[in-house]
Amino acid sequence: MKRVIVVTAAGLTLLGACSSSGTKKPAAAPTTATSSARSATTSTAGAGAATPSTIAGSTTTGVTPTEIKVGAILYKAFFADAAVGFNARIKRQNDAGGIYGRKVVLDTVIDDGELADQDLTAAKTLVLQDGVFAVAPVMTAAFAGASYLNDARVPFFGWSIEPRWCGLMWGFGFGGNDCDQATLKQVGDFPKAAAKLFPDGQVQGKAVALMSEDNTSASAAVGDFAKIWQHDGAKVVLVDTSVPTPPAVVGDYTPFAQKIMTSNNGGPPDYVQVVFATSDTIGLYKKLVQLGYKGIVQGFSNYDPRLLGGTKGLVSSIQMAPFEDAAIVPEVQQMVTDLKAYKPDVTLGQPAAAGYWTADFLVKALEKAGPNLSREALYNAINGGFTYAAGGALAPVTWPDGHQAITGAAVYVQDEGDHFAVPVHLTPLQLIDNPGYTGK
Repeated sequence: MKRVIVVTAAGLTLLGACSSSGTKKPAAAPTTATSSARSATTSTAGAGAATPSTIAGSTTTGVTPTEIKVGAILYKAFFADAAVGFNARIKRQNDAGGIYGRKVVLDTVIDDGELADQDLTAAKTLVLQDGVFAVAPVMTAAFAGASYLNDARVPFFGWSIEPRWCGLMWGFGFGGNDCDQATLKQVGDFPKAAAKLFPDGQVQGKAVALMSEDNTSASAAVGDFAKIWQHDGAKVVLVDTSVPTPPAVVGDYTPFAQKIMTSNNGGPPDYVQVVFATSDTIGLYKKLVQLGYKGIVQGFSNYDPRLLGGTKGLVSSIQMAPFEDAAIVPEVQQMVTDLKAYKPDVTLGQPAAAGYWTADFLVKALEKAGPNLSREALYNAINGGFTYAAGGALAPVTWPDGHQAITGAAVYVQDEGDHFAVPVHLTPLQLIDNPGYTGK
């Protein structure tokens, strides 16, 4: 549903939202924003349901008796720590003997700069020059190399944060593959989870304002979200898609904040949902607080310990159980242990977690593929019927259905100044008929 890049306070360059497969540089607000946003609206049927299939062949490029070579494509300005997370999980596996005696080696990490032409070049370099077995982790909102890898029959794994993953049978997102929400017959009923943010636990009758940046994917997202809020009885009082997309800079958020503050019959709404890049989320939120807003503001791109305190009270929707749940989710505690063992000063944020879960998925898929490893054996192991599960850390994804849908689960965290609270833990979402389904 959306994505983007943005420079935040403290000089952090962050990506926040998912982008469609357009030609422009991914717009702001969604990678994490839209991917998380999109993870809140899942489907079991999209652009044609996938069916179990097997293929013939025995391509062993990148495989030796002792090694499985993979390469990564990352937008390093935001996802550099994905390589850390990936290697942390792989180290534990390799230290235990690898996979049927083979160690997984992340041989090359290429920064695509979140530019489509550079991304395609990166994919070709890994396949034609480096001879990798698979591409992992992949984390970018400009994944122009997706179709190339799929056509070359090279498996790729990562965090699917844009619709170019949709329906590609050689692509495997740890949370499923992102698709245009309008093509999904069913979606996750995310307002039911968001209701837990209200003291009375209800969305019925609540006034909701939605705002996005002016790029296609973010605009489409808030339009889709509005329909789902209305389905659950909320009163949508504003859908505004006029905020300039980064790298454009908003000098004054007052006009946008005032639209929100007067959207509910001249007064403020109960809930504000924004599909923004990190910088715009921070800017608008601070202006709303300055104007005296007391309701809930929820974005998708601000779960990062380096941002704590700058947006106290802001709620972020994320796709996975947060690090704060380590005490109650053993899989998260294991991740923290592995990350600290590999890099003691690692930032416990979404990029590291996404890299970690990518590696975990790859390890489990390789185990199922068996000792006679080939690209085709791995493909068959997953697409022949496989469920990737990470306990309480992620909602399970069943393949091959995962090629058409992001997993339906919601998690909400809130900036408390010096830590993140978790008002809504990982919550599987009930599927409903998509009120925004176009039939295309």
